[in-house]
Amino acid sequence: MKQQLILGVAVLAAAQAGFAGPASADVPDGSGYSLAPTVGAPALTAQDCAADPGCAAVSPPLGAGQDDWPALSAAVASAAARGTSTAPATVLLPAGVYTMKKPLSLPPNVNLRGSGMTATTLLIATGSHAAFGYSFLVRPDDKAAAVANSTNLVSDLAVNGNCKAGAGLTADAVQPAAACDHGAGNNVGGGVSAGDRWTVQHVRFTNLEYFKLWIRGTKGVRAVDNRFDNLGGAGSGDEDNIGGGGNATDTLVSDNQYDGTELGNALDFTNARSLTLRHNTVYTDPRMLGWFNRADNGSIFLEAVTDSEISDNLLHGGHIVLKTNADYSHTGTNKDVTNPARNVVRGNRLVGSYFAGITVGYNDYLDPDGTTGRVDAAVDPADTTNHTLWSGGGNQIVGNVITGADEGGILVYGCYEAAKSVADTIAGNTVENASANGASYSTGCGTFDSAGIGLSIGRGDRIYGNHITGGGLPSTWYGVQIGSRTAKTVPGGTVLTDPSGAYADNDLTAAAVGPYRYGRGTPESPVAEAGTLTADGAKLTWREAYPLANVWVGGYRVYRGGTLVADLPVGSPVVPGNLVTDEGATLETGLGGWTAAGGASVSRVTGAPAPGVGAASLAITATKAGQIGATGPATPVTAGQTYTAVASFQAGAQASGRRVRTGVVWLDAAGTAISSRVFSGNASTVDGPDRWMTSSYAVQAPAGAAYARVLSAVDNCVLGETHLMDRIGLIAGTATEGWTDPSGTPGAAYQVVAYQVGGPVGSEYSIPAPISVS
Repeated sequence: MKQQLILGVAVLAAAQAGFAGPASADVPDGSGYSLAPTVGAPALTAQDCAADPGCAAVSPPLGAGQDDWPALSAAVASAAARGTSTAPATVLLPAGVYTMKKPLSLPPNVNLRGSGMTATTLLIATGSHAAFGYSFLVRPDDKAAAVANSTNLVSDLAVNGNCKAGAGLTADAVQPAAACDHGAGNNVGGGVSAGDRWTVQHVRFTNLEYFKLWIRGTKGVRAVDNRFDNLGGAGSGDEDNIGGGGNATDTLVSDNQYDGTELGNALDFTNARSLTLRHNTVYTDPRMLGWFNRADNGSIFLEAVTDSEISDNLLHGGHIVLKTNADYSHTGTNKDVTNPARNVVRGNRLVGSYFAGITVGYNDYLDPDGTTGRVDAAVDPADTTNHTLWSGGGNQIVGNVITGADEGGILVYGCYEAAKSVADTIAGNTVENASANGASYSTGCGTFDSAGIGLSIGRGDRIYGNHITGGGLPSTWYGVQIGSRTAKTVPGGTVLTDPSGAYADNDLTAAAVGPYRYGRGTPESPVAEAGTLTADGAKLTWREAYPLANVWVGGYRVYRGGTLVADLPVGSPVVPGNLVTDEGATLETGLGGWTAAGGASVSRVTGAPAPGVGAASLAITATKAGQIGATGPATPVTAGQTYTAVASFQAGAQASGRRVRTGVVWLDAAGTAISSRVFSGNASTVDGPDRWMTSSYAVQAPAGAAYARVLSAVDNCVLGETHLMDRIGLIAGTATEGWTDPSGTPGAAYQVVAYQVGGPVGSEYSIPAPISVS
């Protein structure tokens, strides 16, 4: 666990070649699905069976809905008497539909083989679903004694749960049903439950309400070249297509195909190790999400899975998730938490993932005493209160191709630092147009912005040799994001070169905003609340971004189609809808009605304006130590209306940064104050000689208010120091920032970001705030 895994240059070179699948433009959703086997031996023939003393063919099905279970069960019992671990017996099913009123149990060393996926079908009998509650058409015989090194093969047939009566017996492209007909409730009628050393091959799973293929507590299961669909109007439930996985070891899932009509996760394993998942092809039809009210289909969930390989799979719509088992009820095998460790995710191709393409999450839960688990400590069965946290890491995500994922390309995140103890490697991946919906991605433990790769936990993780492209809308805003302002964990010592130096960095030149983002120093978005970014034709307006501690909002940038079209240092030169006179707002021709307040003097100075706001500003100089300020001209207002006062401040050359605040005082029609002076309470609006700091304050005008004066306050000043004030406004509403597109582009999509300048973190951008105009 503690030894870091290093990816060799030779491996990276191979990984950068990517998954040798077809280009996304050449592969529409659902294409390529076939019920013809692609790997492995062909279906057993009657002649081959007759030549094998261990094989016996059963009679053709009775038909007309009659129960074929007695004949099948008898054939299996007979086979069990002659099967051994060195020479398993075989039951051959000729072509036809075998109707079953009970599950068929296979003892060790008995193979069940049909005449082909489109020839032989096992079907749950109408009215018999109650017998299949939490059970399967084919399952291990739990009453049979275990046999050392036994094997079982289930192959070349279809299992049909009769969820939608009469459906799934053909491959016709009929819209799947949204509900089952049998009325027996949920969790009824699964496909195949595998036992130790079972091989399930060339099996079509369709029309099943419960898990299609169940693999749990097993060793050595092989699931190869099977098919999962809801063709023919089949109405499968949304349980995992391949699920279970609890304590399963040495499992191979290979060369399976999922049609666009499949429903549920492609695979979901928990508490598993030594899984090989390769060469599987998963298509999802986006229409299924609407028909069945789902957010996702066709994904791969590996929860508490270690020492496994996920390679060369093709997913359309689905995504790959590596996470812990901390979200399950904390009992039994899920009392202790296992984080993803020593897994290799290599050479996969993901197209149009409904969420992020690949995510790796590290987590834990709190015991009743409020503590997390004992990290990598021996499990104490007698301790019913505390649990063990097995830390993770050492995962390699290499050579994958991710195109058009909605929520980001590759994201590695954590909720507790102790949950990860070994560095991960993210190398040689190609991420195209990640965050296709232009949104940020909340992991529950922090937020990533529109980024190709995101990392928010770990020490010494390596991110190198990746190729990330964006450009245009939808677009990728950042190539790599390291850290998140809202994250519960902080990465450190991230390495952006490979051990040999052959791949010195990542190719991130096509990201729309910047190659790297260090998210913990980012400003708030200018649309922290819904509806605060609006568009009136080509005119955009928005409210001020809320300043945070040591995160100074230096201004705003506007992007159109992923291209920067406006840079507004401090803010827009004109406050939209400003009720303060031009002279009072920008001090260009005089003091504009500003007077000193509270131990200060005021004067108009030139040569030191806020960027883009004329040539003058108001200087407030302390005539005594303490709070100083100024009072603006009286401006007409309407009682009951919400107003926002705004002003920007900069400390003079010899002054220290001080808390600066904007406020307001209300006056009646006679000019008499009718309320106390009120100011913004934000403690993070600190100016400095190197930056302009904007403070805004929104408040409702009280009854009787006819006028308002904008106020300013600078706290804890030293005698003689000066602070500048500019870009002053009072507006009805909250949108004190604005920009009009001179091109007036019809149908354009814009994004507005606040950016941070100065301070200990450097320059960072907020989450983009998107809006489209008609």
